[in-house]
Amino acid sequence: MRSLRFITSPVKVKSLKSREHVPIFYPEVVLCVEIYHKKNSSLKTQEFLVLGSQTLDELRDNIYCLTDKLMETAGQSDPSGYFLIEDTFYNDLRNSPSIDYSKPIFDWLKNAKNEAAEKWEYIMSGELKKKQKELLGDLDIANLPSFKAVHMHKLDLLTCDFRLGAGYLYCTQGNCKHIIVIRDVRMIHSEDVQNQSDYPLLTFQLRPRQQKCSVCKIYHATKMTVDDKWSPKNPCYFCIKCYFLLHYKEDNSLLYPHAVFDYFHE
Repeated sequence: MRSLRFITSPVKVKSLKSREHVPIFYPEVVLCVEIYHKKNSSLKTQEFLVLGSQTLDELRDNIYCLTDKLMETAGQSDPSGYFLIEDTFYNDLRNSPSIDYSKPIFDWLKNAKNEAAEKWEYIMSGELKKKQKELLGDLDIANLPSFKAVHMHKLDLLTCDFRLGAGYLYCTQGNCKHIIVIRDVRMIHSEDVQNQSDYPLLTFQLRPRQQKCSVCKIYHATKMTVDDKWSPKNPCYFCIKCYFLLHYKEDNSLLYPHAVFDYFHE
């Protein structure tokens, strides 16, 4: 049996995608990009090596988000999204149903200038202002930045203005937000993967925490019931076998009404 330590520990990944070989054109730059958990901003969930010639939409297509997975399963996935890096919104408008998430923000900045200025002044006050001063010196940061918006698929990463180690925002599915950090930038070398198709290259993936079946306590749960009158817990987790055994008759008819949801991981 595998230990709990193995089940919950991070995993290093060497990703080789099954695509044709596309040579890398020199000189080329490699960026190390970290993705953080939507609720725990100190918990790194993924790390990628991305080529400087690649675009942010290529990075976005490789970011794993549980909210994306849930919305896809429900048939309600929204392809819209953006990265906010420094003062620029990089919007994903590749697909026709996509909407510009930054537009309501720009409308608010235009129609509520005083409120926006007050909020910015509050954000930049206190400890944050002190940290900014340490980083930027005497540069004036009191004024609200002049934000702008561009299409993420039209600009490569090296054309983006960013600071190493700074936290930037990635937003998907309307209001699911992750912090991303560009940790390192360097020239590519001979020991790096030389196939352009393998990038963005996943180098770290946090192994998600999964509930076990509340009945057999052996298999991972795939169903979760809420307010289930015959279940010992609320919510209660079931593997697929135990779920059907306890909730359906032999003729596949429902034993009693209950609320059930697909379960993936924490």
